[in-house]
Amino acid sequence: MFSDIWIARKSALKLSRTLMVATMVIAVGTQFSVITAEDHDNSLTIVNEYDPYQ
Repeated sequence: MFSDIWIARKSALKLSRTLMVATMVIAVGTQFSVITAEDHDNSLTIVNEYDPYQ
């Protein structure tokens, strides 16, 4: 979990490029988390999406 959105975005982008999978930054209360697109659920609040192929 990240409390700073900038660090969460940076981590999601790096993870996306490293694993070559789409990643997302989601809001969880007042904090942020990074998940892969595979773990996405419609109940999550997506802040940013990163696709390594774009």
